[in-house]
Amino acid sequence: MNDTPVTVLPKFHYLVENYQTEVNDFLKERFDRMFFEVEPVMIDFASKAETDNAQILFFDSISHIQDLSDQVTQAYFDTLKTGFSAFRRGQSIHYPKPIIEANNTEQIDIVENSDLEIHIAIQSMITRSRNKNHQVLYQIGQRLAVMQQGRKLRDPDIPACPDHIATTFQAVSCRFELEQKLLLILYVLFEKNVLNDIGTLYAEINKILSDAGIYPHLAPVVSLNKSKAQNSEERVPAENESSSQPEAAKNTSRGRTEPLTNEDFSIGEAVFNSILSLLTERRRTDPRFKDHPEYRPDGNLEQLRSKPDLVTAINQLDMPKHFDMGVYESETAATLTPADRSAATIEYLQKRITNEREDIYRELDTNTIPTADLDTIELVGMLFEHILDDQDLASLTKTLICHLHTPYLKVAIIDRDFLTNPEHIARKLLNLVVNAGRRWVDENNVEAGIYHRMSDMIQIIMRDFKDDISLFSRAYDEFLDHLQALEHKTKILEERTKEATRGKDRLEYARLRADEVMHQHCAGVRFHPVLWQFLSVVWENYMTLLLLRDEQAEKHKEWRTVLMVINSVIKINNGYTDPQTREWLKHTWPRLKNSIESGLDFLGNTNTSEYVALQQAVHELQRSTQPEPVEKVVVQPEAELRTNREAVKGMRSEKMRKLLAKAQQTDIGSWFEFDEPDGKLQRVKLSWYSPVTNNHMFIDRFCYKAFILPTEVLVSRLANETARIIEPNRFPFVDQALKKIYGLLRTG
Repeated sequence: MNDTPVTVLPKFHYLVENYQTEVNDFLKERFDRMFFEVEPVMIDFASKAETDNAQILFFDSISHIQDLSDQVTQAYFDTLKTGFSAFRRGQSIHYPKPIIEANNTEQIDIVENSDLEIHIAIQSMITRSRNKNHQVLYQIGQRLAVMQQGRKLRDPDIPACPDHIATTFQAVSCRFELEQKLLLILYVLFEKNVLNDIGTLYAEINKILSDAGIYPHLAPVVSLNKSKAQNSEERVPAENESSSQPEAAKNTSRGRTEPLTNEDFSIGEAVFNSILSLLTERRRTDPRFKDHPEYRPDGNLEQLRSKPDLVTAINQLDMPKHFDMGVYESETAATLTPADRSAATIEYLQKRITNEREDIYRELDTNTIPTADLDTIELVGMLFEHILDDQDLASLTKTLICHLHTPYLKVAIIDRDFLTNPEHIARKLLNLVVNAGRRWVDENNVEAGIYHRMSDMIQIIMRDFKDDISLFSRAYDEFLDHLQALEHKTKILEERTKEATRGKDRLEYARLRADEVMHQHCAGVRFHPVLWQFLSVVWENYMTLLLLRDEQAEKHKEWRTVLMVINSVIKINNGYTDPQTREWLKHTWPRLKNSIESGLDFLGNTNTSEYVALQQAVHELQRSTQPEPVEKVVVQPEAELRTNREAVKGMRSEKMRKLLAKAQQTDIGSWFEFDEPDGKLQRVKLSWYSPVTNNHMFIDRFCYKAFILPTEVLVSRLANETARIIEPNRFPFVDQALKKIYGLLRTG
C-alpha cells in the first residue's frame, strides 16, 4: 500500500467545511442535551445512594460537571477539528489511545487494569454504533474516497465516525477528573444523547455529498466480507462484555428499581444460537419427534403451521384465566415448615409447567409445529423452571410469577426477539417482575410490598393477552411506576427511622456517659440516701441533658460547675461525721444553692422533690450538732458497670477479632440473613451504625426497623453462623437463566 498522503482535491474543500459544520451543529445540540440530563440523573442516583458519602459524591458532581462543561465542550471541538485537518491532508486520524476491538483479548491485555472498564465501555459503544450505522458509514467512506482522488479510507479515518466521536470524548472527559463510576454514568449519557441518534447525522452528510454530485445513486450495500465481519462483531462483543459490565451497570440511571440491563449482562447471539442447536440435537433422539417432517428426509413441510396459525391455535386452547396457587390453596399450607412448603411448591410448579407444555404438544400435534417454535416452547419452559431455582424468591412469589408461562410462550412465538433482544419489552417486564419479587415481596407480610400490584398485573396479562405485545409495554410502565413510588416511600421511612434511632442513640450515650462520670466521682462513697437520690436522679439528668445538647459539653464552663456540685455534695455527706464540714457548709451553701438552681432552671423544674429533700437535709445538718445516724447507700465502683464498648474490647480470640473487624467495616446498606429459632429466615439491611454505642440498626425490606444489635451480639451471631452477610441478586433473570441453560445443555 502506498503511504504517500493523498490530499483532498481543492474543488472539494468547501464540502469538507460543510461536512464539519454539520457535525459541529449536531454535536453542539446533543452536548447541550447531555449536560442538561446530568442533574436529574445524578439526583436520581443520590436518592438511591446507600451512604451519606455516596450521596454527597453524586450531588457534588452536578455543579462540578456543569462548571467545566463549556471548557470540556470547547476542548472536544478543538480536538475533533484535528481529525478533519488530517483528512484534508490525506493523513490518518490520530488516536491518543489505541483502538482495540472489544472482543480482541490479546490487544485488551495491553490495557492498564485501572483503565480496562473505561476502555471496554468506550469500545462497546463504538461497536454498537458501528454495527447500527455500518451501511451509511460505508456510503460516506465511498464518497470521501472520491474526494481523496480515489484513495480508500480505513473506517477509523472517516471524520466523525463512531471511533472519532467517542474516543475524542474519552480524551477530553479526563478534564472532569471524576471517579470512575461517575465517568461511566457520563459515558452512558453520551451514548444515549450522541451516538444513539448519530445515524441522522450520517444521513445528512451523505445527502450533502450526494447533492454535490458524488455518487448520487450509491446504493446502501456492504461487501460480503465486511458484512460477515460486522455480523461477527454483533455477536462476539456482547458475549465478552458480560463479564466486565456488571460493575458498570451499577451506574445506570435505573438504580435499584430495575434489574441490571443488557449492557450489563448480555448473553450474546452466539450463545443463544448454541442453545437452539443443542435443543434441536437433543430432540432428534426423542421418540416423540421421530415423525416430525423436519427430521425425516421425506417429510412434508407443508403440514407445518405458520406463526399466525400457531398463535391462533394456542389462543383457542383452554388455557387458565384464573390463579392456581397450588400448595397455598391447601388447608395444610400453614402447618408446613418453610423448607417443606418450598419443596412442595417447586414440585407442584414443575408439574404445572410441564403439563402446560404437554397440553400444547397434545392439542396441536407436535408434527405440525416447526422446530424453531418447538425450540421456543421448550426454552420458555426452561426459563420458568429456573424461576423455581431462584433462592431470592419466596415460594409464594414463584407460584404467582409462573402463571406467566403460557402468555410468554405466545410472546416468544409471536416475536422471537423476546429471546434474543434484552431490550424487548416483555423480557424487560419479566426481569423487572422477578427483581421486584426478590426485593419487595415477603410472604409473611404480603400487604406491605408489591405483591398485590404484581398479582393484578399478572391477572390482566392472563386475561387480556392474545397477540398484542403492546399490553406488556403498558404493564411495564404501570408496574415500574408502582415500584418507584414504593422505593420513594420506603426511602423516606428509612430516613425517619434512622433519625429517630440516632436521637435515641445520642440519648443513650449521654445517659451512659453521665452515669459513668457520676460513678467515677462517687464510687465507694457511703452516701446519706437523700444526697445520693439528688445526685443520681436530678443531677445526673442535668448532666445527661447537657451532653445531649452538646457532645463536647465536658469541655465547657458548665461542666466544671457540674463537677463542683458533685464534689460539694460528697463533702456535705462528710458533714454527718465532721463538725468542720458543717461549719464550711454554712458559708458555702448559698453559692452552691445558686449553682444547683441554675442547673435546675435548665431542666425546667427548680422544685423537684429530690431538691426539696436535699435543702431540708442541708438545713437540718446546719442546725444540728450531732446528726442522727441513718443507713447509708454505698455507690458501686465503676468497674462493675460495663458498656457495650468495653464488651467489644474484651474480644480476645483471633476469629472473634476478624469477625469484629468484618462487622465494623461492613458498608451501610449491606444485606444480612438471620436464622430465627422458629426456622424462618429473616433478611434485613444494615441501615445505620453508631461508633459511640457500637449499636447496629437493621431494617426489613420495607424499611421498618427490625431490631438493633450491639456489636458483640452481631459478632457472636456471625461466629455461630446464625447470621451472614449476603449479596442480593440484581442481575436480569432471563440473561442469567439462559446462561445457565446453555451450561446445562452443554454438559448434559
